[in-house]
Amino acid sequence: MKKRSLINLSILLLIPAFSAFISSCEYEFVEPDRTPVTTEVSFATDIVPIFNTSCNFSGCHAAGAVPPDLSPAGAYNSLIQLNQINTDNPSGSLLYTSITTGSMKSFSNADQAKLILAWIQQGAKNN
Repeated sequence: MKKRSLINLSILLLIPAFSAFISSCEYEFVEPDRTPVTTEVSFATDIVPIFNTSCNFSGCHAAGAVPPDLSPAGAYNSLIQLNQINTDNPSGSLLYTSITTGSMKSFSNADQAKLILAWIQQGAKNN
């Protein structure tokens, strides 16, 4: 009987401890900004700087490195030739999916992705 009481006491003590442990687990989730971009997005002024800060490095997506070439001189033609842009389904574009859910996600942020998506939605002009 003593052994059973000890087990019951242990269970009674473990339940609150386990509950406290579970409730202390907290994840920070930042809701992405879903407000639409209402201004015209310029490839040269808005998109190329994203590539220059996040992608266009030696060994990454610089000229002559891993395709697509995201250097200022070659980015637009490379994106078009490698079918990275889909203006019929902007959120399905390879460029957009790679920076939001794919292998390049860790090299971009939500603001950059939002701008790139808006540029594609606006027709992916070479402006």
